[in-house]
Amino acid sequence: MLRSYIWGQMKILRQQNVTLADLLPEAVWDKLCAAGSLTLYSDNQLIEERGDTRNGISLVVSGEVAAGNIRHDGSFLVSGLLRQGECFGEFTAFLGLPQTHSLWANGQTEIVFVSQSNLTALLKSQPLLYEALLKLALWRNVEILDFLDAQRRLPLSLRIARLLLASPGKGPDQSEVDCRQEDLANTLGVSRVAIGKALKKLASEGLVEIGYGKITLLDRARMSQRICAEQSAA
Repeated sequence: MLRSYIWGQMKILRQQNVTLADLLPEAVWDKLCAAGSLTLYSDNQLIEERGDTRNGISLVVSGEVAAGNIRHDGSFLVSGLLRQGECFGEFTAFLGLPQTHSLWANGQTEIVFVSQSNLTALLKSQPLLYEALLKLALWRNVEILDFLDAQRRLPLSLRIARLLLASPGKGPDQSEVDCRQEDLANTLGVSRVAIGKALKKLASEGLVEIGYGKITLLDRARMSQRICAEQSAA
């Protein structure tokens, strides 16, 4: 049941700029993984729930993790998709705060959990780990601020355009994005009716073509120009 809610949203979620593994020398990443315990999760299996206080950090060593929260109607609103090399649980490890999101495996997924005591020991012996975690936090902060800025200043049609431009596409020019209007509505937190009107506006301007379960980007350059112009003027 959960997969039917999250699959469409995951296909249009953009990946993070960097992962923890990207920011660490391979030898340090290997030591971090070796310091934890490995668990294999099956597709759609719950990894952690919102409110959990497991003390340590978790590393995605294979597969993907969908992070989000279940709403009152039972649907799952995806906030992010964590790929191989990413981590979660830093709020609990460093601030003592409970998990803010529930986390589910997307496909066969391997997670290494590094306890607080093992993490503390590694931070003392591997100062590059401190630096990498700080950089990762800053990258995420930049992305959140960028998202919030777009939410507050861009009209819905351009927020949709921005999301579609960052989504993985199909075809030789990556212009065909698989998504439903419902997926866009859930991802952007607006009604399906509002999404339909905004998409029609983009289509009337010759920027997109609306198909069944897909949207084709007709002019990426002009879409980008429109977004930049709106952000500069707002």
